[in-house]
Amino acid sequence: MTNSWVAGYSFPRGIERIVDKTIQKGSENSRLAIVITGLSRGGAERVTSFLSNYFSESGREVYLISLTTGERAYTLSDSVKVIELDASHISNTLSRYLFMIRNLRKTIKKIKPKAVLGMMSYSGSLAAVACLGLKVPFLISERNDPNTSITFTQSERKVFTFIAHHFVTKAIFQTESARSYYFSKEDTRGVIIPNPLYLEEMPPANTALQPSHSIVTAGRLNTQKNHSLLLDAFAVVHAQHREYSLTIYGEGEERASLEEQRRRLGLEGSVLFPGNEKDMFAKLQEAELFVLSSNYEGMPNALIEAMAMGLPCITTDYSEGRGTVIEDRVNGLVVPRNQVQALSDAMLWCVEHPADAELLGLEASKIREQLDSRVICKQWLATIEETEHTYYSREKCAKKVSTVE
Repeated sequence: MTNSWVAGYSFPRGIERIVDKTIQKGSENSRLAIVITGLSRGGAERVTSFLSNYFSESGREVYLISLTTGERAYTLSDSVKVIELDASHISNTLSRYLFMIRNLRKTIKKIKPKAVLGMMSYSGSLAAVACLGLKVPFLISERNDPNTSITFTQSERKVFTFIAHHFVTKAIFQTESARSYYFSKEDTRGVIIPNPLYLEEMPPANTALQPSHSIVTAGRLNTQKNHSLLLDAFAVVHAQHREYSLTIYGEGEERASLEEQRRRLGLEGSVLFPGNEKDMFAKLQEAELFVLSSNYEGMPNALIEAMAMGLPCITTDYSEGRGTVIEDRVNGLVVPRNQVQALSDAMLWCVEHPADAELLGLEASKIREQLDSRVICKQWLATIEETEHTYYSREKCAKKVSTVE
């Protein structure tokens, strides 16, 4: 069972003693604080959980600070200390932000970490403000592409950009498109580390097309994933190939409207919404085609996992021409966003050209070599430790100069 602390305006009774005892274990500061919005199901949450475990196994003392409470979707090592800050009782947005910043600052000051890592724009920005003046290197990781994301308003994006330039020591992005939104090529504060593939959790890639007549996708049932587009495109495919089915794995606020769309299209027996799936790799092994219909993405885990399993994959151009993980007609197919005909044409091409689709899947499986988690996690740790070394070396030099003066 992972350690869990729920903090309000002050630490719960006994927690200060636990922190103090942990900090006193050794003279070398290996403490790393990671801040994230929550630990429910999602790509950023999964990566954060995996990284927390890896950092802990590598000798770092990891404190994972969640800005919400709730069930955790991914396994965390017992050595990862989880702190949950809950502001759900505060309805006013500004008051909630101030509450979170205040509690983050108190928590981080008590932990005395060697570095702080903020995952995602919202939680990372709050943490960056909370760390102001604490003399600790702060890293932030943007998990979406701000060029296309509609999650935040233009004003909020301006705030995030200001924070990235004035409060952040190092920023980590998944793609060049996301990095270039905040930093110029000459600015070394922005680095790119792609999402990892957890090969140790994955079965071998398919070596041949599975003629299962099964088309699948996975992701939250929300506006970002645009499953409505996929339903419309599948209706065109199904009209010509009635043996095919579509399964959409995931949960979300749009389930009711998507189910109504399924009814309206007359696809009740051919489109399934089974909810979240724990063994997604088994489902990918059985599928014939994977389709991502998103409006925007950072680096979509569901897509890269489907590619790694050797499935023929289709994706919308979720970065508006700035690059996707698929190279069109090389290791998959890329179609414009929000265009039913373009997506249905691509799906029909795969269905009607199985030998060619199989070759795309085989080429897609090579992504395993590029995104091996053992390589990606080392990049993360090296970036954090290099940032710490540079930061504290400068601090030491500044103190010497101040003493001489």
